[in-house]
Amino acid sequence: MSLEYDEEYYRFNGQADDRPALRYYTRLVRRYAAGGPYLDFGCGTGHLVRRLSALGPASGFEISEYSARTARANAPGCEITTDPAQLGDAAFGALTAIHVLEHLEDEVASETLTTWRRVLRPGGHALVVMPDPAGRGRKLAGEAWMGFADPTHINLKSHAEWREFITAHGFAVDREGTDGLWDVPYGRLPKLLDAGLHAVPAFLQFLSGRLVLRPGSGESSIFVLRRP
Repeated sequence: MSLEYDEEYYRFNGQADDRPALRYYTRLVRRYAAGGPYLDFGCGTGHLVRRLSALGPASGFEISEYSARTARANAPGCEITTDPAQLGDAAFGALTAIHVLEHLEDEVASETLTTWRRVLRPGGHALVVMPDPAGRGRKLAGEAWMGFADPTHINLKSHAEWREFITAHGFAVDREGTDGLWDVPYGRLPKLLDAGLHAVPAFLQFLSGRLVLRPGSGESSIFVLRRP
């Protein structure tokens, strides 16, 4: 697998195309954020920023030229930049960062949070998602846990550790939770039976468009942050 965020990388992790999780994250933004304009920070191949554009003006940021080029094709009309200096001060009411921070060393993650504070207006929100190595999904899957499969996951913190890190950088946590257990099967049962045993809460939360599952009970950490 390539360690660059290129076509091979997205083919490996299965995130090149649109997927149901992005629909759920868009609904969380609509429910819990105080309005746009919207920024998808680490926008990948552009499917989430395209969904956000249905809520209002939306832009994307990417460090990968391949990702940015693909995002521009998938989200026509949305400005996609690879230069954080082009993101205006207090220019956004809400941002998303879906599986971004686990790819960054602490120093770069700190710089990233500083950038978020700069580009969000006071009272603006950030929806942030990252794998939770202390979550139930990791405990059920063991060393086969999906979070370990990607070698670019260089900063796997628990939910509590990310909470401490984020609040130390000046953000308030308005809501927090998890995506639930969805990476079935977790055991030797057939996939459908395993899904009935583990994945029903995640499915019900997905249908609700809300964040109700408690932190640590799923695969990932989800935070709704507010810039004071």
